Amino acid sequence: MKDFILLIEDDPQQSETIKAALERRYGDVQVELVETEADFYTRLSSIPVGGERPRIVVCDVMLPWAFPAPDSPSQPPEVIRGTFREAGLRCWRRFREREDLRGVPWIYFTVLDAKTINLESHSDANTGYAQKAGGIEPLFEKINDIAQTHAGRP
Repeated sequence: MKDFILLIEDDPQQSETIKAALERRYGDVQVELVETEADFYTRLSSIPVGGERPRIVVCDVMLPWAFPAPDSPSQPPEVIRGTFREAGLRCWRRFREREDLRGVPWIYFTVLDAKTINLESHSDANTGYAQKAGGIEPLFEKINDIAQTHAGRP
């Protein structure tokens, strides 16, 4: 399987723009799109321990649990207690629970200000933040910053 970037973004217009920009910038990497928190958990469970893993994760913070549908998965207690404004943080926490994925770079790419999303308790040395208001370039800069501490390029 080709290396991949995992993009977690629910807004169709933004996801297409971000995906296209990542594919242009990093042509040797496939960009996989996940649109909801529930879909992220499903995708996470399909990543085999010790197998192919994303080169980097780019994640919005505000995500729906699932899109309305008759077969939508039920919300777990932590989703019911929380809000959609914490979805990306819950995704990061679940991702980091996997020891084999702890070193994978994760970048929050969101409209929210860093102070409003409690990054101190939802980040580590392999986690970055870029605000969407700055356009796509701050995301690329953050990817490059984090990539310098990892083998290969994103």
